[in-house]
Amino acid sequence: MRTILVSAYACEPLKGSEQGVGWNWVLQMAKYNNVHVITRANNRIPIETHLPADVAENITFHYYDTADVIRKLKNRAKGLYFYYFCWQVGITPLVQKLIRQYHFDYSMHLTFGSMWMPTFLPFFKTPFIWGPIGGGDGEPTSFLKQLPIKQRMMQYGRWMMNRTSFLNPAVIVPGYRATAILTRTDNSADVIPKIFRPKVRTILETAMESEIFTFGTAPEKEDDKTIKLVFTGRLTPSKNVLSIVRALRFIPLSYPIQLTIIGSGSEKSSIKQEVEKYRLQDRVQFISEVSRNKVLRELTQSDIYLFPSLREGGSWALMEAMAIGLPVICLNWSGMTVITDDASAIRLPVTNPEQMPKDMAQAICRLIEHPEVRCKMGLAARKRIKNVFNWEAKGEFMETLFSELDAKKQLIGRGTKHG
Repeated sequence: MRTILVSAYACEPLKGSEQGVGWNWVLQMAKYNNVHVITRANNRIPIETHLPADVAENITFHYYDTADVIRKLKNRAKGLYFYYFCWQVGITPLVQKLIRQYHFDYSMHLTFGSMWMPTFLPFFKTPFIWGPIGGGDGEPTSFLKQLPIKQRMMQYGRWMMNRTSFLNPAVIVPGYRATAILTRTDNSADVIPKIFRPKVRTILETAMESEIFTFGTAPEKEDDKTIKLVFTGRLTPSKNVLSIVRALRFIPLSYPIQLTIIGSGSEKSSIKQEVEKYRLQDRVQFISEVSRNKVLRELTQSDIYLFPSLREGGSWALMEAMAIGLPVICLNWSGMTVITDDASAIRLPVTNPEQMPKDMAQAICRLIEHPEVRCKMGLAARKRIKNVFNWEAKGEFMETLFSELDAKKQLIGRGTKHG
Protein backbone atom coordinates (compact mmCIF):
# COMPACT_ATOMS: atom_id res chain seq x y z
CA MET A 1 0.00 0.00 0.00
CA ARG A 2 1.38 3.41 -0.99
CA THR A 3 1.82 6.29 1.43
CA ILE A 4 0.65 9.64 0.01
CA LEU A 5 1.10 13.19 1.32
CA VAL A 6 -1.63 15.65 0.30
CA SER A 7 -1.64 19.39 0.81
CA ALA A 8 -5.35 20.30 0.91
CA TYR A 9 -5.83 23.86 2.13
CA ALA A 10 -9.61 23.44 1.71
CA CYS A 11 -10.93 20.16 3.06
CA GLU A 12 -14.25 19.93 4.87
CA PRO A 13 -17.18 17.48 4.85
CA LEU A 14 -20.73 18.41 3.84
CA LYS A 15 -19.50 21.32 1.72
CA GLY A 16 -19.34 22.01 -1.99
CA SER A 17 -16.73 23.96 -3.92
CA GLU A 18 -13.07 23.66 -2.89
CA GLN A 19 -13.86 22.21 0.56
CA GLY A 20 -15.84 19.39 -1.02
CA VAL A 21 -13.09 18.70 -3.54
CA GLY A 22 -10.43 18.33 -0.84
CA TRP A 23 -12.61 16.14 1.35
CA ASN A 24 -13.88 13.77 -1.34
CA TRP A 25 -10.58 13.32 -3.17
CA VAL A 26 -8.68 12.33 -0.04
CA LEU A 27 -11.45 9.94 1.03
CA GLN A 28 -11.31 8.23 -2.36
CA MET A 29 -7.52 7.94 -2.32
CA ALA A 30 -7.67 6.52 1.22
CA LYS A 31 -9.61 3.50 -0.05
CA TYR A 32 -6.41 2.12 -1.60
CA ASN A 33 -3.57 4.05 0.07
CA ASN A 34 -2.35 5.43 3.37
CA VAL A 35 -3.02 9.14 3.03
CA HIS A 36 -1.65 11.97 5.17
CA VAL A 37 -3.48 15.27 4.69
CA ILE A 38 -2.27 18.72 5.72
CA THR A 39 -5.20 21.11 6.02
CA ARG A 40 -6.36 24.13 7.97
CA ALA A 41 -6.80 23.83 11.73
CA ASN A 42 -10.34 25.24 11.62
CA ASN A 43 -11.42 22.15 9.65
CA ARG A 44 -10.56 19.82 12.53
CA ILE A 45 -13.93 19.43 14.30
CA PRO A 46 -16.08 18.75 11.20
CA ILE A 47 -13.41 16.39 9.80
CA GLU A 48 -13.14 14.32 12.97
CA THR A 49 -16.93 14.30 13.38
CA HIS A 50 -17.66 13.01 9.89
CA LEU A 51 -14.65 10.85 9.01
CA PRO A 52 -16.09 7.58 7.60
CA ALA A 53 -15.17 4.46 9.55
CA ASP A 54 -14.29 2.47 6.43
CA VAL A 55 -11.29 4.71 5.62
CA ALA A 56 -10.44 6.04 9.08
CA GLU A 57 -7.49 3.67 9.51
CA ASN A 58 -5.97 4.75 6.19
CA ILE A 59 -6.13 8.51 6.59
CA THR A 60 -4.34 10.86 8.98
CA PHE A 61 -5.00 14.59 9.18
CA HIS A 62 -2.35 17.11 10.20
CA TYR A 63 -3.63 20.58 11.06
CA TYR A 64 -1.89 23.90 10.62
CA ASP A 65 -2.85 27.55 10.75
CA THR A 66 -0.94 30.80 10.71
CA ALA A 67 -0.52 33.28 13.54
CA ASP A 68 -3.63 35.26 14.48
CA VAL A 69 -2.28 38.50 13.06
CA ILE A 70 -2.00 36.96 9.59
CA ARG A 71 -5.28 35.05 9.88
CA LYS A 72 -7.13 38.30 10.54
CA LEU A 73 -6.06 39.57 7.11
CA LYS A 74 -7.86 36.69 5.42
CA ASN A 75 -11.27 38.39 5.33
CA ARG A 76 -10.03 41.66 3.89
CA ALA A 77 -10.16 42.47 0.19
CA LYS A 78 -7.56 40.33 -1.58
CA GLY A 79 -6.31 39.27 1.87
CA LEU A 80 -7.17 35.65 1.13
CA TYR A 81 -4.33 35.34 -1.39
CA PHE A 82 -1.74 36.73 1.00
CA TYR A 83 -3.03 34.46 3.75
CA TYR A 84 -2.90 31.44 1.40
CA PHE A 85 0.71 32.24 0.51
CA CYS A 86 1.59 32.48 4.21
CA TRP A 87 -0.19 29.18 4.89
CA GLN A 88 1.79 27.44 2.14
CA VAL A 89 5.04 28.83 3.53
CA GLY A 90 4.02 27.87 7.06
CA ILE A 91 3.38 24.20 6.30
CA THR A 92 6.89 23.61 4.88
CA PRO A 93 8.47 22.64 8.24
CA LEU A 94 5.58 20.25 8.82
CA VAL A 95 6.03 18.78 5.33
CA GLN A 96 9.73 18.28 5.99
CA LYS A 97 9.02 16.57 9.30
CA LEU A 98 6.39 14.24 7.82
CA ILE A 99 8.60 13.27 4.86
CA ARG A 100 11.40 12.26 7.23
CA GLN A 101 8.96 10.25 9.31
CA TYR A 102 6.88 8.47 6.64
CA HIS A 103 9.01 8.39 3.43
CA PHE A 104 6.06 9.10 1.15
CA ASP A 105 5.71 7.52 -2.28
CA TYR A 106 4.07 10.67 -3.68
CA SER A 107 3.07 14.17 -2.62
CA MET A 108 0.11 16.01 -4.13
CA HIS A 109 -1.02 19.64 -4.22
CA LEU A 110 -4.83 19.57 -4.03
CA THR A 111 -7.43 22.39 -3.81
CA PHE A 112 -7.08 26.10 -4.50
CA GLY A 113 -5.60 24.73 -7.70
CA SER A 114 -4.43 27.66 -9.77
CA MET A 115 -1.14 27.39 -11.61
CA TRP A 116 -0.45 30.97 -10.54
CA MET A 117 -0.76 30.21 -6.82
CA PRO A 118 2.28 28.88 -4.96
CA THR A 119 3.05 25.42 -3.67
CA PHE A 120 6.37 24.45 -2.11
CA LEU A 121 5.96 20.67 -2.38
CA PRO A 122 8.09 20.57 -5.56
CA PHE A 123 11.14 21.59 -3.51
CA PHE A 124 11.12 18.27 -1.66
CA LYS A 125 12.48 15.04 -3.11
CA THR A 126 9.21 13.11 -2.90
CA PRO A 127 7.70 12.48 -6.39
CA PHE A 128 5.24 15.34 -6.84
CA ILE A 129 1.78 15.46 -8.46
CA TRP A 130 0.62 18.98 -9.34
CA GLY A 131 -3.10 19.55 -9.53
CA PRO A 132 -5.77 19.48 -10.59
CA ILE A 133 -4.91 23.05 -11.56
CA GLY A 134 -6.66 25.74 -13.57
CA GLY A 135 -5.90 29.33 -14.41
CA GLY A 136 -5.67 29.05 -18.18
CA ASP A 137 -9.34 29.64 -18.94
CA GLY A 138 -10.43 33.07 -20.10
CA GLU A 139 -13.22 34.87 -21.92
CA PRO A 140 -13.23 34.66 -25.74
CA THR A 141 -11.74 37.75 -27.37
CA SER A 142 -14.95 38.40 -29.31
CA PHE A 143 -16.81 39.06 -26.04
CA LEU A 144 -14.36 41.44 -24.44
CA LYS A 145 -16.20 44.52 -25.67
CA GLN A 146 -19.23 43.71 -23.50
CA LEU A 147 -17.18 43.22 -20.33
CA PRO A 148 -16.63 46.05 -17.81
CA ILE A 149 -13.29 47.84 -18.12
CA LYS A 150 -11.90 46.28 -14.94
CA GLN A 151 -12.70 42.75 -16.05
CA ARG A 152 -11.42 43.50 -19.54
CA MET A 153 -8.08 44.61 -18.13
CA MET A 154 -7.95 41.49 -15.96
CA GLN A 155 -8.47 39.39 -19.07
CA TYR A 156 -5.63 41.15 -20.88
CA GLY A 157 -3.44 40.45 -17.85
CA ARG A 158 -4.51 36.79 -17.90
CA TRP A 159 -3.58 36.49 -21.57
CA MET A 160 -0.18 37.98 -20.89
CA MET A 161 0.41 35.52 -18.05
CA ASN A 162 -0.71 32.61 -20.22
CA ARG A 163 1.58 33.57 -23.09
CA THR A 164 4.59 34.09 -20.86
CA SER A 165 4.04 31.02 -18.64
CA PHE A 166 7.38 29.62 -19.84
CA LEU A 167 9.07 32.50 -17.98
CA ASN A 168 7.04 32.23 -14.75
CA PRO A 169 8.77 30.41 -11.85
CA ALA A 170 5.34 29.55 -10.39
CA VAL A 171 4.79 27.39 -13.48
CA ILE A 172 8.33 26.35 -14.39
CA VAL A 173 9.41 24.97 -11.00
CA PRO A 174 6.41 22.71 -10.28
CA GLY A 175 6.17 21.84 -13.99
CA TYR A 176 9.78 20.68 -14.03
CA ARG A 177 9.63 18.84 -10.71
CA ALA A 178 6.21 17.23 -11.23
CA THR A 179 5.88 13.55 -11.99
CA ALA A 180 2.38 14.27 -13.29
CA ILE A 181 0.42 17.47 -13.98
CA LEU A 182 -3.36 17.40 -13.72
CA THR A 183 -5.24 20.23 -15.46
CA ARG A 184 -8.94 20.99 -15.25
CA THR A 185 -9.44 21.85 -18.93
CA ASP A 186 -7.65 21.76 -22.25
CA ASN A 187 -7.36 25.56 -22.08
CA SER A 188 -5.26 25.25 -18.94
CA ALA A 189 -3.28 22.37 -20.43
CA ASP A 190 -2.33 24.63 -23.35
CA VAL A 191 -0.77 27.14 -20.93
CA ILE A 192 1.67 24.56 -19.56
CA PRO A 193 5.02 25.00 -21.39
CA LYS A 194 5.32 22.46 -24.21
CA ILE A 195 8.33 20.76 -22.66
CA PHE A 196 6.17 19.66 -19.70
CA ARG A 197 2.99 18.69 -21.62
CA PRO A 198 3.80 14.96 -21.87
CA LYS A 199 3.15 14.91 -18.10
CA VAL A 200 -0.30 16.51 -18.46
CA ARG A 201 -3.62 14.74 -17.98
CA THR A 202 -6.94 16.58 -18.02
CA ILE A 203 -9.48 15.92 -15.27
CA LEU A 204 -12.00 18.21 -13.62
CA GLU A 205 -11.73 18.12 -9.86
CA THR A 206 -15.48 18.53 -9.31
CA ALA A 207 -18.12 15.81 -9.08
CA MET A 208 -21.62 15.22 -7.78
CA GLU A 209 -22.56 13.27 -4.69
CA SER A 210 -24.82 10.25 -5.20
CA GLU A 211 -27.57 11.79 -3.03
CA ILE A 212 -28.48 14.25 -5.79
CA PHE A 213 -29.96 11.40 -7.80
CA THR A 214 -32.73 11.05 -5.22
CA PHE A 215 -34.28 14.01 -7.03
CA GLY A 216 -36.50 12.73 -9.83
CA THR A 217 -35.55 13.05 -13.46
CA ALA A 218 -36.72 16.44 -14.73
CA PRO A 219 -39.29 17.54 -15.49
CA GLU A 220 -41.62 16.91 -12.54
CA LYS A 221 -43.90 19.65 -13.77
CA GLU A 222 -47.31 20.69 -12.64
CA ASP A 223 -47.96 22.59 -15.89
CA ASP A 224 -47.06 20.79 -19.11
CA LYS A 225 -47.87 23.68 -21.45
CA THR A 226 -45.29 26.29 -20.57
CA ILE A 227 -41.70 25.49 -21.55
CA LYS A 228 -39.59 26.51 -18.59
CA LEU A 229 -36.07 27.73 -19.21
CA VAL A 230 -33.71 28.15 -16.26
CA PHE A 231 -30.30 29.58 -15.39
CA THR A 232 -28.63 29.19 -11.99
CA GLY A 233 -25.42 30.83 -10.81
CA ARG A 234 -23.72 34.08 -9.96
CA LEU A 235 -24.89 37.02 -12.04
CA THR A 236 -21.52 38.35 -13.18
CA PRO A 237 -20.44 39.56 -16.63
CA SER A 238 -18.52 36.35 -17.38
CA LYS A 239 -21.70 34.28 -16.93
CA ASN A 240 -23.06 36.01 -20.05
CA VAL A 241 -26.70 35.93 -18.92
CA LEU A 242 -27.39 38.93 -21.18
CA SER A 243 -27.14 36.54 -24.15
CA ILE A 244 -30.02 34.53 -22.71
CA VAL A 245 -32.25 37.57 -22.34
CA ARG A 246 -31.39 38.79 -25.83
CA ALA A 247 -32.14 35.33 -27.24
CA LEU A 248 -35.77 35.61 -26.09
CA ARG A 249 -36.33 38.36 -28.69
CA PHE A 250 -35.85 35.80 -31.46
CA ILE A 251 -38.30 33.23 -30.08
CA PRO A 252 -41.82 33.54 -31.53
CA LEU A 253 -44.44 34.90 -29.15
CA SER A 254 -46.58 31.87 -29.95
CA TYR A 255 -44.12 29.71 -28.04
CA PRO A 256 -45.20 29.61 -24.37
CA ILE A 257 -41.90 30.04 -22.53
CA GLN A 258 -40.88 31.22 -19.06
CA LEU A 259 -37.26 32.02 -18.14
CA THR A 260 -36.25 31.78 -14.48
CA ILE A 261 -32.94 33.35 -13.46
CA ILE A 262 -31.80 32.12 -10.05
CA GLY A 263 -28.92 33.97 -8.42
CA SER A 264 -27.55 37.37 -7.56
CA GLY A 265 -24.49 39.43 -8.37
CA SER A 266 -23.12 42.62 -9.86
CA GLU A 267 -24.76 42.07 -13.24
CA LYS A 268 -28.31 41.66 -11.95
CA SER A 269 -29.36 45.29 -12.49
CA SER A 270 -28.02 45.26 -16.07
CA ILE A 271 -29.92 42.07 -16.81
CA LYS A 272 -33.14 43.56 -15.41
CA GLN A 273 -32.64 46.67 -17.53
CA GLU A 274 -32.29 44.46 -20.61
CA VAL A 275 -35.51 42.65 -19.71
CA GLU A 276 -37.34 45.97 -19.41
CA LYS A 277 -35.74 47.36 -22.58
CA TYR A 278 -37.19 44.54 -24.68
CA ARG A 279 -40.45 44.31 -22.66
CA LEU A 280 -39.83 40.74 -21.62
CA GLN A 281 -41.20 41.04 -18.07
CA ASP A 282 -43.93 38.49 -18.81
CA ARG A 283 -41.35 35.95 -19.93
CA VAL A 284 -38.67 36.42 -17.27
CA GLN A 285 -38.70 36.01 -13.50
CA PHE A 286 -35.87 36.47 -11.01
CA ILE A 287 -35.26 34.44 -7.87
CA SER A 288 -32.56 35.60 -5.48
CA GLU A 289 -30.16 33.12 -3.95
CA VAL A 290 -32.02 30.37 -2.09
CA SER A 291 -31.04 27.12 -0.43
CA ARG A 292 -29.56 24.39 -2.60
CA ASN A 293 -32.60 22.19 -1.97
CA LYS A 294 -34.90 24.87 -3.35
CA VAL A 295 -32.68 25.35 -6.39
CA LEU A 296 -32.80 21.60 -7.09
CA ARG A 297 -36.60 21.62 -6.72
CA GLU A 298 -36.81 24.51 -9.17
CA LEU A 299 -34.68 22.55 -11.62
CA THR A 300 -37.05 19.58 -11.46
CA GLN A 301 -39.84 21.96 -12.53
CA SER A 302 -37.87 23.12 -15.59
CA ASP A 303 -37.41 21.86 -19.14
CA ILE A 304 -34.17 23.37 -20.50
CA TYR A 305 -31.03 24.56 -18.72
CA LEU A 306 -29.20 27.54 -20.24
CA PHE A 307 -25.54 28.09 -19.41
CA PRO A 308 -23.73 30.50 -21.77
CA SER A 309 -20.80 31.17 -19.41
CA LEU A 310 -17.67 32.64 -21.00
CA ARG A 311 -15.21 31.17 -18.49
CA GLU A 312 -15.55 28.01 -16.42
CA GLY A 313 -13.43 25.29 -14.91
CA GLY A 314 -15.73 22.84 -13.21
CA SER A 315 -19.25 24.22 -12.71
CA TRP A 316 -21.31 22.78 -9.86
CA ALA A 317 -24.41 24.57 -11.18
CA LEU A 318 -24.12 22.93 -14.61
CA MET A 319 -23.49 19.50 -13.10
CA GLU A 320 -26.51 19.84 -10.81
CA ALA A 321 -28.81 20.64 -13.73
CA MET A 322 -27.49 17.69 -15.71
CA ALA A 323 -27.84 15.36 -12.70
CA ILE A 324 -31.48 16.40 -12.37
CA GLY A 325 -31.96 15.39 -16.02
CA LEU A 326 -32.14 18.69 -17.90
CA PRO A 327 -30.94 19.08 -21.48
CA VAL A 328 -28.33 21.84 -21.71
CA ILE A 329 -27.59 24.70 -24.07
CA CYS A 330 -24.08 26.02 -23.43
CA LEU A 331 -20.94 27.19 -25.20
CA ASN A 332 -18.46 24.81 -26.77
CA TRP A 333 -15.77 26.39 -24.66
CA SER A 334 -13.72 26.03 -21.52
CA GLY A 335 -14.98 23.64 -18.82
CA MET A 336 -18.30 23.11 -20.62
CA THR A 337 -16.51 21.02 -23.24
CA VAL A 338 -15.35 18.67 -20.48
CA ILE A 339 -18.57 18.43 -18.48
CA THR A 340 -20.99 18.03 -21.41
CA ASP A 341 -20.92 16.02 -24.61
CA ASP A 342 -22.96 16.15 -27.81
CA ALA A 343 -25.49 13.68 -26.43
CA SER A 344 -26.32 15.80 -23.38
CA ALA A 345 -26.06 19.38 -24.68
CA ILE A 346 -26.36 21.68 -27.63
CA ARG A 347 -22.94 23.30 -27.55
CA LEU A 348 -22.97 26.64 -29.32
CA PRO A 349 -19.94 27.87 -31.26
CA VAL A 350 -18.08 30.81 -29.76
CA THR A 351 -19.12 33.69 -32.01
CA ASN A 352 -19.83 37.20 -30.73
CA PRO A 353 -22.43 39.07 -28.62
CA GLU A 354 -24.57 39.80 -31.67
CA GLN A 355 -24.66 36.29 -33.15
CA MET A 356 -24.81 34.17 -30.01
CA PRO A 357 -28.37 35.19 -28.93
CA LYS A 358 -29.59 34.15 -32.40
CA ASP A 359 -27.83 30.78 -32.16
CA MET A 360 -29.21 30.27 -28.67
CA ALA A 361 -32.75 31.11 -29.77
CA GLN A 362 -32.45 28.60 -32.59
CA ALA A 363 -31.29 25.91 -30.15
CA ILE A 364 -34.13 26.71 -27.72
CA CYS A 365 -36.69 26.50 -30.55
CA ARG A 366 -35.29 23.16 -31.63
CA LEU A 367 -35.76 21.70 -28.16
CA ILE A 368 -39.23 23.23 -27.84
CA GLU A 369 -40.30 21.77 -31.18
CA HIS A 370 -38.82 18.32 -30.48
CA PRO A 371 -39.78 17.15 -26.98
CA GLU A 372 -38.37 13.69 -27.74
CA VAL A 373 -34.91 15.26 -28.29
CA ARG A 374 -35.33 17.18 -25.05
CA CYS A 375 -36.10 14.00 -23.15
CA LYS A 376 -33.27 12.03 -24.76
CA MET A 377 -30.69 14.73 -24.02
CA GLY A 378 -31.89 15.08 -20.43
CA LEU A 379 -31.49 11.36 -19.80
CA ALA A 380 -28.04 11.44 -21.40
CA ALA A 381 -27.04 14.37 -19.18
CA ARG A 382 -28.12 12.56 -16.02
CA LYS A 383 -26.34 9.38 -17.11
CA ARG A 384 -23.13 11.30 -17.90
CA ILE A 385 -22.94 12.90 -14.45
CA LYS A 386 -23.79 9.60 -12.76
CA ASN A 387 -21.16 7.60 -14.66
CA VAL A 388 -18.37 10.11 -15.28
CA PHE A 389 -18.59 12.87 -12.69
CA ASN A 390 -18.89 10.96 -9.44
CA TRP A 391 -16.33 10.92 -6.64
CA GLU A 392 -15.60 7.24 -7.11
CA ALA A 393 -14.40 8.00 -10.65
CA LYS A 394 -11.85 10.45 -9.20
CA GLY A 395 -10.51 7.69 -6.94
CA GLU A 396 -10.28 5.27 -9.87
CA PHE A 397 -8.48 7.91 -11.94
CA MET A 398 -5.92 8.46 -9.21
CA GLU A 399 -5.38 4.75 -8.65
CA THR A 400 -4.73 4.28 -12.39
CA LEU A 401 -2.34 7.25 -12.34
CA PHE A 402 -0.48 5.90 -9.30
CA SER A 403 -0.11 2.51 -11.01
CA GLU A 404 1.33 4.16 -14.13
CA LEU A 405 3.76 6.20 -12.06
CA ASP A 406 4.75 3.11 -10.05
CA ALA A 407 5.57 1.29 -13.28
CA LYS A 408 7.70 4.21 -14.49
CA LYS A 409 9.60 4.31 -11.20
CA GLN A 410 10.32 0.58 -11.44
CA LEU A 411 11.48 0.96 -15.04
CA ILE A 412 13.79 3.83 -14.10
CA GLY A 413 15.05 1.85 -11.12
CA ARG A 414 15.92 -1.16 -13.31
CA GLY A 415 17.62 1.12 -15.83
CA THR A 416 19.70 2.75 -13.11
CA LYS A 417 20.65 -0.65 -11.69
CA HIS A 418 21.76 -2.01 -15.06
CA GLY A 419 23.60 1.25 -15.83
